[in-house]
Amino acid sequence: MSAGRLVADWRDPAAYAWLDQCGRHAFAWEWLRRRADYQAGSDADATALACGLRNRPVFTADARTASPLWTADTDPFLLTATARRCALDKCNFDLSRVREKRMMAISAEGEHWLFGTAARPLRLDIRTGSLCGDPVALTVHVTRLDSPAIVALARLIALARDCGWRPSHFPAEQRAKRWSQVLRVHDALQAGATQRDIADALFGTAGVANWRVNAAPWRRRSQRLVEAARRAAMSMPADWLSGAFP
Repeated sequence: MSAGRLVADWRDPAAYAWLDQCGRHAFAWEWLRRRADYQAGSDADATALACGLRNRPVFTADARTASPLWTADTDPFLLTATARRCALDKCNFDLSRVREKRMMAISAEGEHWLFGTAARPLRLDIRTGSLCGDPVALTVHVTRLDSPAIVALARLIALARDCGWRPSHFPAEQRAKRWSQVLRVHDALQAGATQRDIADALFGTAGVANWRVNAAPWRRRSQRLVEAARRAAMSMPADWLSGAFP
């Protein structure tokens, strides 16, 4: 299992409850920041690129505060656009009015923006022009009209029109509660917990004697969670973001 230093107290349900309301982007980051190779990477640029990132956020920041800039090859929700200066009545995007957290990196390819956080992200690459300064006319270049593109466009429209998002723009994945439980089990294993420890904490089997017999359903459930955690620990962000995993 490729796992690094502990980043949450697995015995504290509150440390994971917030993930129940999250989508795939949050889990992509949560699993990545637990990887030993990500935590220990001495070459920041190489480590980030290998993980599908343009930057390398500190692993101690969870998805509510971290700002990972996923590449277009990693994140199918990323939008590409051009920005041009124009008369004020022709502009459709004003960076100064945006309420959401934002960060930007620059490369030879242009500006790479993240609005929001790893848990509530909108990735936007500006190929020509800049979002900085005066309001601009933003033109989005869509090469596909699949679900990720439609979702990302809706978030961009809300950002440009309303300057921020509503919770409905980032609905929880149907399996989020299961995924957060798997993440918690992974952290428990890294802390040296046994399957009995996990069952006691998650399912309240602490008072059950001869639990292999008398708590067999919970034992099997713990075993399945352990297996799922071991598989998830080997996943890559692109698999989460594309829907290929789990």
